[in-house]
Amino acid sequence: MIILTGASGGIGQQIIKPLSKFDNVIGIYNLTKPKIDLKNVSFIKIDLLKEKEILKFIKKIGSSEKNITLINCAGVKKDNLIINQSYKEWKSIIDLNLNTSFLLSKHLLRKMIFNQWGRVIFISSSGARNGDLGTGAYSSSKTGLIGLSKVISKEYGKYNITSNIIELGAFDTGMYKKLNQKIRNKIIKKIPADKLGQKEDIVNTIKFIIDTSFINGSVVKIDGGAD
Repeated sequence: MIILTGASGGIGQQIIKPLSKFDNVIGIYNLTKPKIDLKNVSFIKIDLLKEKEILKFIKKIGSSEKNITLINCAGVKKDNLIINQSYKEWKSIIDLNLNTSFLLSKHLLRKMIFNQWGRVIFISSSGARNGDLGTGAYSSSKTGLIGLSKVISKEYGKYNITSNIIELGAFDTGMYKKLNQKIRNKIIKKIPADKLGQKEDIVNTIKFIIDTSFINGSVVKIDGGAD
């Protein structure tokens, strides 16, 4: 079973169909239910900042589900210079990008430990690591996931649980699809692979991490060679 947060987001909606080809997928959303009708895909509305809702969801997962993969894909990006950013906006970004991942991972880890198998995957971006202008809260939240993932890998690796970050470069999904061709070409010029990434690149990497037990506590970059 694959549990995917941010199922209604740009990346989430792009990868959910190909993910469903090799496992059942539960897509978690908060606001708008994705208009996707697939046999192996179900959706559930959860406020991931409310532990009671998370615990209620986990109780519904059947005991027959032995192999659980959590893909933390929920996130928000609101650019603002540090001196202009309100604490309310800062906190909302940290909450959605980092704290929701902590809460869901924390409670699903108990089930993974019992099953003696689990995969925790966090989706991040190279822009967060580079600390681009105006991304103070976003970069802080996403790089925070690196620390969280590393700790999970060390605390629970002995239970056949792995935790890794997938760090995305420029992909032909979400906001990049909305850019005009001139800007897209500018971005592509900075990528040695001379192209934008595709959803298949993300899905293939996820599948590789799921199938591999010795990649743990790593940051896997998918950026076409861009720095």
